[in-house]
Amino acid sequence: MNEDVRLEHLTLDHARPLERFERANRAFFAARVGDRGDDYFEHFDDHLAARVEENREGTSLFFVVVDTNGEVLARVNISDIDQPTLTELGYRVAEHAQGRGIATHGVITALDIAAARGVKTVKARVSAANLASRRVLEHCGFDQTGQIEAPNGSSEIFIGYRKDLVRASCSPNTEPS
Repeated sequence: MNEDVRLEHLTLDHARPLERFERANRAFFAARVGDRGDDYFEHFDDHLAARVEENREGTSLFFVVVDTNGEVLARVNISDIDQPTLTELGYRVAEHAQGRGIATHGVITALDIAAARGVKTVKARVSAANLASRRVLEHCGFDQTGQIEAPNGSSEIFIGYRKDLVRASCSPNTEPS
């Protein structure tokens, strides 16, 4: 894992780098989890503002992984942390940044922050065909729970995962900027 990347809480300052990340990787992501649709890009700033507000309210945890130049390399989201039965992890890594440990680093760090906020259990889902993402979840200690509903916009078969968070098993307690 390259030490020149860091996990940061999503803010409005990430708007343009995040939009570049999403647009540059749209087809890559769409092939794996389904397309966000044109509405997402037409109302990008509104969607971002809503996610930033969720961070502020403490109902979800939205992060970006950035390099030293401020380029967004990945997103890590833990949604609905205020609703224990709905808490779900999601992440995506830029196509050009695949295979560098960025997803694992981002997920482990985000899970540690979630545990510090009192989150006890996190669910995730991944396309059965996405072996790299399945390896990330398994490396991060998630247990497979079986076939699960696909996200909106995807016709793929998805596998569910679950992890019970234990503070001692995660990385050091450091909040991102």
